[in-house]
Amino acid sequence: MRVGIVGAYSTGYELRSEREAWELLEEAVRGALNSVEKGISGEDIDLVIVSNFSDRFGGILHTVPYALSLLGRTSAKGVRVENACASGGTALYLAWSMARAGLARNVLVVGFEKMSHQPTAAEANEVLMAAGHPEEILAGAPFVSLYAMIAKAYMDRYGATEEDLALVAVKNHENGLRNPLAAMRRKVTVEDVLKSPYVSWPLKLYDSSLISDGAAAVVVSAEPRRFTDAPVYIEGMGLAHDTPGIFERPDITELRAMRFAAEEAFRISGLGVKDVHILEVHDAFTIAELIAYEMLGLAKRGEAAKLLREGIVMFGGEKPVNPSGGLKSKGHPIGATGVGMAAEIFWQLRGEAGSRQVEGAERGLMENHGGTGGTVAVAVFSR
Repeated sequence: MRVGIVGAYSTGYELRSEREAWELLEEAVRGALNSVEKGISGEDIDLVIVSNFSDRFGGILHTVPYALSLLGRTSAKGVRVENACASGGTALYLAWSMARAGLARNVLVVGFEKMSHQPTAAEANEVLMAAGHPEEILAGAPFVSLYAMIAKAYMDRYGATEEDLALVAVKNHENGLRNPLAAMRRKVTVEDVLKSPYVSWPLKLYDSSLISDGAAAVVVSAEPRRFTDAPVYIEGMGLAHDTPGIFERPDITELRAMRFAAEEAFRISGLGVKDVHILEVHDAFTIAELIAYEMLGLAKRGEAAKLLREGIVMFGGEKPVNPSGGLKSKGHPIGATGVGMAAEIFWQLRGEAGSRQVEGAERGLMENHGGTGGTVAVAVFSR
């Protein structure tokens, strides 16, 4: 059975929204339903999956009944998913699996987060640390420090430089200028990135994604042609895990669960990275995007930076990565992030991405990971 996405919506991502979390959630739910071109009603939805990371971001829990009330239907089933920053990708994986198994006809997946509900970045960081290994939490190691250790090990082994990391930020900020949904539409240069303050050496402020607010939703259907003449099919997905602590891993310069999830998605879809025309990957920190190139098969180990220097992953290149601006420019409202990636691929493959449209995009891939790669969801799409 071919399961497809038939509608998608995203709020704009914001650095400090004036709206409450439930208002963002409501906008995404109503927007996704209204986006289905042949129409869909709440009665058509038999499963709702809500993705969000923490009630400390937004101050609400037990969100399924609220989402169901927006559909005008309480007889549908619903669950809330939390898998750190991979919550949205996990929610999509569950929706696809349920529809593919015949356990649901139409699934509404909605993700949200209002990270600015915490008054300071330090307090937001305290919430984020809860997704780490208990030993890392006790040591007071935030994710930026863990990724900094990954970056330092990668640089030592492969000779990568801080400028190589900066190229990721420059690319994604350039892409974000074209995206009206992006939280930070600001062009940066390599010099800007290198001069930005260190957060945890060698990672700087401009190597890091944004504390953001926003919501996104997609409608997944086991009968996609009923609702649109141009569905975007989820051809295969993979969900994989690694140890939660980087100190437990044999090689911290790789995010091996990403490779495992990609291999599963490629096996099920019958496609490979060579077949996709566009990628949305989880650039929570610039080093994560470089390693993603290698784990997904775009580059050999240690050669990721060549793809940036040769223009291959740029907007006009052979394999554009993060034309949305990625987490770095578009933003990272945790529960919404993976769902927003799926929405972006949906619009790109339907030719509806406006000034950021990648010409000739017919197949796409999204990679959404949580923690330091402890959970990874990968999906392959085609129109």
